[in-house]
Amino acid sequence: MSNIELIQKAIELVEAKRRFALASVIRAVGSTPQKAGANAIFAEDGQMWGTLGGGCLEAECRRRAMDALDESAPLLFDLKLDDISGWDDGLICGGQVRVFVDPRPEKNRSTYRQLVEGYQEGRSGSLMTRVGGQCDSLGHTAYHPGHELADPNLTEVYPALRELLERGIAGSVRAPAGNGDELYFEPYFSRPKLIIAGAGHIGRATAHLGHLMGFDVTVIDDRPALARAANLPDADQTICGEIAEELEKLETDSNSYVVIVTRGHRHDGTVLAAAVKKPAAFIGMIGSRRKGLMIRQGLVEQGVATEADLERVCSPIGLDIGSVTVQEIALSIVTQLVSVRRRRQWGAPAMSYGLENHRNRPRGRSVAADGTAETVAPVER
Repeated sequence: MSNIELIQKAIELVEAKRRFALASVIRAVGSTPQKAGANAIFAEDGQMWGTLGGGCLEAECRRRAMDALDESAPLLFDLKLDDISGWDDGLICGGQVRVFVDPRPEKNRSTYRQLVEGYQEGRSGSLMTRVGGQCDSLGHTAYHPGHELADPNLTEVYPALRELLERGIAGSVRAPAGNGDELYFEPYFSRPKLIIAGAGHIGRATAHLGHLMGFDVTVIDDRPALARAANLPDADQTICGEIAEELEKLETDSNSYVVIVTRGHRHDGTVLAAAVKKPAAFIGMIGSRRKGLMIRQGLVEQGVATEADLERVCSPIGLDIGSVTVQEIALSIVTQLVSVRRRRQWGAPAMSYGLENHRNRPRGRSVAADGTAETVAPVER
């Protein structure tokens, strides 16, 4: 369950007048089952949604959440995960987490609604919850649409908040005045767009896995029998038409991922020509290294793209997991998309997406969109 789904569940429970506590890992140091941003709902009747990492950590948080509900008072506490005294499952991660438990989340219902409505309309935003300090507003959550942090009350912590936002991660910040004030910051970004050119077997499987990974999936194909909702039940949008032309019409940005898996080399090349000039976090094309090189050379010779334009194209697409079946190929593709997404989020060095990234791949099978395969030998250095 994603955090936005958890917030939707919280709204549902509030409207049903069910008592529950919302628990969040607001800080994590060292090796821990979950990082800051993990949330869970502990209902008074024992039901639970979300996770804080499972095992004894979650069991201890559940126990304290029940105490918070009994006292109707928020809790802020630290747990050191190498202190396993009395914990029968022997958790020895060695890290430490800080957890905040809010037993009165109903007071934030309107704030949660603003977040969910904005998210459903494709807008990003942040939640800011007061979790520490000597005040009566502990647990109070504010919504900042568009991650707008230009608030006079946030001046002292603005640099720390900006750092969290730029990395795209949740975390807590403390006021430098040393008065104990602490805020928990949760950024919520609009769903990344996954545009799949080709609705064949691999396109369909990639749409399914992309949906499970939280992408907003659009699939384009020029075959009416394939470009329809019945064939692509997990796609948010299906488009039937000339693939390159339809791709050119779509708005893309730095949160867009383009996967080219059409039924043949000619179609792949035409679609790549349309995609390479568009803004995107990732552009990948299926097929062998040889095919990728031929298409690149053709686009350069035609003056459609430069070598610099094509450096960001990943071909062959997908992490090398030795995939053979359609499902395995789709898994390798979506795994790469998640890797790119998370590396960007954590500020890790960008991967090289061009052909150089595949020059030293171990011997294996490269699968084209039409299902044919060829053995790829490693290139001599």
